Amino acid sequence: MKAVFFDIDGTLYQAGKPIESSTAEALALLRERGHLVFICTGRSKIMIPKEVTDLGFDGAVAACGTYGSYRGEELFSYSLKEKELKQMISLFREYNAMYILEGSEYIYYDEETVGEPEEDWYIQYIKDTIPHRFVSVQKAERIDAQKASIHARNMDPEELYKKLRGDYEVLEHVFGVAEFLPKGHSKANGIERILQHLGMQREDAVAVGDSINDVDMLKYAGTGICMGNGSEPAKACADYITLPIEEGGIFHAMKHLGLI
Repeated sequence: MKAVFFDIDGTLYQAGKPIESSTAEALALLRERGHLVFICTGRSKIMIPKEVTDLGFDGAVAACGTYGSYRGEELFSYSLKEKELKQMISLFREYNAMYILEGSEYIYYDEETVGEPEEDWYIQYIKDTIPHRFVSVQKAERIDAQKASIHARNMDPEELYKKLRGDYEVLEHVFGVAEFLPKGHSKANGIERILQHLGMQREDAVAVGDSINDVDMLKYAGTGICMGNGSEPAKACADYITLPIEEGGIFHAMKHLGLI
């Protein structure tokens, strides 16, 4: 039996496009064969699309390893402390970086920095998807967030990164678009905690992803699979590179491993 962990964006799902029928078939076959299947995403729980959860999973690692669940039970969840939130918000405002704070139940934005939705597709996506769960830090009674993401506009963000690297993991996807995780948390760490709960070893884990925030889990898992549409850092650390998502990459990878 294997525990197979799937990233969402660029792996299981592409926003605005239907999920590949071969992907749904592969997941159903995995469970039929007795394997466990998990979501392992940078998205917080509230941002996992229903069309993804409807595929059927045994659990999830969300918000880049700060949240984990198994068969409806929350196993772990980390929330940024008030001191951490104040530090982040102060620096993001100082550098005029558009940012969001991502929690399991709410996504928080800053009225001073968020700008227009067309400046960042994900801002519009959040507004369209969970409008009543997208609240400003100015109006929130309290902020319960697990990580932060930024879109730094019209600036070199490296100075901002340097000020946060001592306390946070900085994952830059493309220039100026990055995630900030509390030290000690990652998708790999989340997978490790799930495996400990299940009494399984890392050799029992298969990780499938495509981007910079998947690198650690691809390295950690017994087998790391990168999508054919993946980034170069993800491809460089994978044990196997499958076909792109739109060419049935998930089904192809699971068949290649002999899991289905």
